[in-house]
Amino acid sequence: MVSGFINVNKPPGITSFQVISRLRRITGIRKLGHSGVLDKPATGVLPVGINRANKLFNFFETFTKSYLTTFLLGFATNTDDVTGRVLATGDAGRVSDKEVKLALRQFVGEISQRPPAFSTTKVEGKEFYRYALAGEEVPYRLKRVTVDDIEVLGYKEGPRGKELLDELPHLTSSIPEDLRTKLLTLRIKCRGGFYVRSLARDLGELLRSEGCVFTLVREQVGPFRVEEAWTLEALEGLAEAGRLDEAIEPMSVIAEADETLKLDQASIEKLSQGMHIVVKARYVPERSRRHGASMFVAGPDGEIAVVVEVGMPVGPNLPLKPKRVLR
Repeated sequence: MVSGFINVNKPPGITSFQVISRLRRITGIRKLGHSGVLDKPATGVLPVGINRANKLFNFFETFTKSYLTTFLLGFATNTDDVTGRVLATGDAGRVSDKEVKLALRQFVGEISQRPPAFSTTKVEGKEFYRYALAGEEVPYRLKRVTVDDIEVLGYKEGPRGKELLDELPHLTSSIPEDLRTKLLTLRIKCRGGFYVRSLARDLGELLRSEGCVFTLVREQVGPFRVEEAWTLEALEGLAEAGRLDEAIEPMSVIAEADETLKLDQASIEKLSQGMHIVVKARYVPERSRRHGASMFVAGPDGEIAVVVEVGMPVGPNLPLKPKRVLR
């Protein structure tokens, strides 16, 4: 039973779940999952797990993610992007590029962020978007996220209100025809469940211009990059030609050398049966020698077989406890 990852380039106009549904038809594989929802209008990297690889998605939280996005400053919506209903407008024309850059500094580092109302964030098992769709008050919740860098790539005049209404008629008359907007293009590097739409909303509020996401491309999730991602059409072609394996990355693609220990088959079998083993600390990658650390263990073939938890050192030895068995 094949296990691994497919780096999918999600197209606009469909949900991440619809990508999975289409892939099931293309590949004939039922056990597929994805890491990190991409909104319907968004495009870019959507790592899809096959079979046992789905057990590894919780390790993606530490991966660096890169987004290329353009914010529309001038109004806010209930979805925090241009597909939603207008909640408030502001005068973005008066906001200088210097003010924007100063404001963005407050969003770099470890910050608290309020997820969008239309998101899959859960409170007591219920997603935010279900509250929003039912017209109920969305719970107030903050989550800690890490932003490594925000690079300003462009800042220019955006379309006037009348132009927006012509292009996006769902905005209706909530937008004045003479509304001034600005388009702000950014590259964001982040980790830990960061929401780009929340940044657009919060930046707009801070600048008193209001704001939402205009376009969004996810360029990277850890080892998966958009320039190497497969379109659904390309995957369909591979499947028809019997060459789908060309698009499947092994599970070891997410395991960095300094977080992976390679063991013989006998040790792999013990761990796979739930048994603890003891190894010499000098053989364990240095950054993983601390008590409580999680570490990938690969078999003789180099493929990840088990995720272990490192126990308390005993002299020169380290006990390893199986945490997640992958084969």
